[in-house]
Order: sequence, then C-alpha cells, then structure tokens
Amino acid sequence: MKFRNSRSGISPFLATVILVVITLMIGGILYTQFRQMIVSQVKDPSVEVVASNVSPDGETMTLNVKNDGNIPVVLQALTVSYGASSNTFSVPGNATLLSAPGGATMQPGDSLTARIKTTFTVPVFATFTITVVGDQIAKAFNLQA
Repeated sequence: MKFRNSRSGISPFLATVILVVITLMIGGILYTQFRQMIVSQVKDPSVEVVASNVSPDGETMTLNVKNDGNIPVVLQALTVSYGASSNTFSVPGNATLLSAPGGATMQPGDSLTARIKTTFTVPVFATFTITVVGDQIAKAFNLQA
C-alpha cells in the first residue's frame, strides 16, 4: 500500500531563492543602520571659506570661515598668498575677529568673520590663496579678488 502526500510544497530551488533574498534584505538593513552609527562617530574636522571680500585698496580682506565638520575646530592662523608674496596672520593675534561667538573656537556649524590687512596688493580679478589653519586641519582655498 502506497501513501501519497496530497499536500504540495514549494520546490527546493524556490525555497533557496527566497531564503537568499530574505538574508540579503536583513543584511542590507543592518548595514544601513550600523553605517549611520559609525559615520556619526568618526571625527571629521573641516572648514570652508564661505565668503570673502577684498577692499578696493587690494590689501584689506574680510573672510567668513565656517566649521562644516562634526567636531570643534580652534582657528589658529590665516595665510594669504599671491604670487611670491605671502602673509600669515595668527588668530586672534593680528587677524581681527569681527564676529566670533566662541572666539577662535568654532563648534560644528559655527562661523566667524575675520579682517586682515596684507603688506601687498592683490589686483582686482586676480586669484589668490587663503590657507586656513586649525588645531586639527589646514585647508587652502583659491579665491578671486
């Protein structure tokens, strides 16, 4: 006497495909969650010169520097270079801080405005370099007068 199973099931191939898809979906969800957690804990110092203004005399410059990283940055110096000429201004020494809520320390998202006067003239429409030096970062920007 033979007994036949009247219940039909899914094929082994289809069962394997479903298990692989479920495993990949769970792995993707876990990767996304842990990636966000790890990225938020990585220290990323970064600054950006968001605005610059060179006065008509070509010597006085006003710079707006923003901390766009995720940790506090202590601004230490600003260096202006044009051709073979270069001036370094210590912060808050010989660079005048116009608006700096935390002094030379910028929390993430904070910005400060500094005014500096070079010993050389940057001609109108000339490109010059500003190097922003912080306690954990140094970054150069090419700007146009």
